[in-house]
Amino acid sequence: MRTEQAAAALGIAGCVAVVVSLVLPYVTASGWGAALGRYYAAGPLGVWGLVFLALVGVVVFLAGIRGRTDPTTAAGIALAIGVVALLIALVWALSVSLDPLFGYPGSWITDHRWIVVAATAVVPLAAALYARSVLAS
Repeated sequence: MRTEQAAAALGIAGCVAVVVSLVLPYVTASGWGAALGRYYAAGPLGVWGLVFLALVGVVVFLAGIRGRTDPTTAAGIALAIGVVALLIALVWALSVSLDPLFGYPGSWITDHRWIVVAATAVVPLAAALYARSVLAS
């Protein structure tokens, strides 16, 4: 039971980290809304589906550990959400252009897409641990 709760907490933290990492550029530099909008819309899918999946992921992990949903069902849904979110993040990171962000007041923005991918990778990892602990009990 302890591993199950720890894995779900890690999944929730990963989902929150995805949303925070995507909001961070808006918070750190004002007046860059239009350029960041083009940056986030790049690629075939953009990142707005990723934000949605991260928020749904929080709900799924919470529903599983609080008993609102069957834990095995929550684990399966969380794993599917995590894998799809990671695929969306990778497609976006590989296809995004940094041209709209030329002159952004922070050099870390060039690595931002990989920060988003790293944060997103926590979600399927935590979901797999959660599924393993649920199925083992």
